Amino acid sequence: MLCCGAGGGDTGEGGDGDKKFGVLDQRWTVEKEAIGEGGFGTVHLCKSLKTGKQRACKAMRLPTQLDRDDFRHEVAILKQIKIHHNICHVVDSAEDARFGYLVMQSCSGGELFDRIAARKCTERDAAMAVLDVLSALQFIHDRRILHRDLKPENLLYKDKAPGAPLKLIDFGLALKLPAGEMATEVCGTTSYMSPEVLNGRYAMECDVWSLGVITYFMLSGTLPFPGKNDDEKEARILRGEYPMEGRRWVDVSPDAKDFVRSLLVAPSRRLNCKNAKKHAWIRNRASQSDAPLSDDVAQSLKRYADAHRFEKAIRHQMATSLTSTELHRLRNVFEKLDTEGTGSVSIDMLMKTLKDDAADAKTSATLSNIDLKLFDLDGDGQIDWQEFVAGAMQDHEVYNEDNLEKVFTKVDADGNGTLCQREVSDMLGHDHEFTRELLESIKAARVNGDPELKMTLPEFKALMIKSGNGDAGGADRAKTGGRRRHGAPKADAKV
Repeated sequence: MLCCGAGGGDTGEGGDGDKKFGVLDQRWTVEKEAIGEGGFGTVHLCKSLKTGKQRACKAMRLPTQLDRDDFRHEVAILKQIKIHHNICHVVDSAEDARFGYLVMQSCSGGELFDRIAARKCTERDAAMAVLDVLSALQFIHDRRILHRDLKPENLLYKDKAPGAPLKLIDFGLALKLPAGEMATEVCGTTSYMSPEVLNGRYAMECDVWSLGVITYFMLSGTLPFPGKNDDEKEARILRGEYPMEGRRWVDVSPDAKDFVRSLLVAPSRRLNCKNAKKHAWIRNRASQSDAPLSDDVAQSLKRYADAHRFEKAIRHQMATSLTSTELHRLRNVFEKLDTEGTGSVSIDMLMKTLKDDAADAKTSATLSNIDLKLFDLDGDGQIDWQEFVAGAMQDHEVYNEDNLEKVFTKVDADGNGTLCQREVSDMLGHDHEFTRELLESIKAARVNGDPELKMTLPEFKALMIKSGNGDAGGADRAKTGGRRRHGAPKADAKV
């Protein structure tokens, strides 16, 4: 049962509402140390005072009325969905003056691609995962609810046990669509968006297309519609052409290929969830081969799972060393605004100054399409210049070899031409485990058998450029309308 959600209950004005998690004190004990964080807030373990059961609490910053409205909308959607074994359900909700809180079922089994990559993906694994997603989608579609942001990051396993169910999470972009009506808002995450979403007229079928993209990726380790930027990806999606040949597809069954084709087609010919569950590839999943697909597939899935973490670190390093005239000009304008030298300025003041200082109408129009709230990582209405520049960089600047070399040189503290584990870990925010995994994967890929656990400049460039070309998912960002939207922190992740 939901409590204090969707606009009802404590708004946090005074009393316990002034203290983070205060509105939950009567029902939950929340651990103060976060187990996860993202652009919209933090995730904490919590325990029910009534039952003693452990759950996960997602604390979402609500700096503006729009953010509060979005939070209440998500709570309202989750109320309608209630409980399904393939959907991570909400247990409780509340809000105060600064935060919205979602207490969610915990899912400790990890993301879909992490698990599949670790086990070596088989067609049986893929079909079992797809059946779980189809069950979740059919359940919400029967209630006229579209998810609209179906992607690998939003699919988590309940726990680490074999056979654990896969659960659909993050309903921040979900929409209740009355019968006979069509949705028109262009939203989702580019690589997984259907042609009809890009054209601004769509219904339930868009989620099934997204599942087709995920299935294609699980079977081949590549995206069907890659690109260096959103424009390239969107053009390929609208053409609807994708390859199904080559070494990655040699061991994939005809039924699996036919299943993908039945999802990546025009809406009028696309299978709905009910019929997709009757497809031979799904019906015969128990008898499918348990032989792993190629190592290329497993490695691609692993790169996808890690790409966004590495690329984010590169973007922040690059923000301090770019030579782009436009970006340096933005930085200079920003620093003029920071009259008190605090390192941050208000979003409203920054946008006003950027527009006033624009060289021409075209530049002003470009600036108008940048959602500065996207870069306000702590949700206090203030941003620092490095966050802004890092987020505003275009893909061609991130993947430019000269810029990558400058970042490499900066991170190479001892100047020996390689990045050691300590240097890479410092860049990644002291994530030692991920650093070692990253360097071990580079070492394993070497043809000269070099045993050193270090990253060379060519290896650094290859890693970033391969990611940018879509091999590991690229730099996809969720978007809604003309605004970009990062995924909220997963309350159900790594609990």
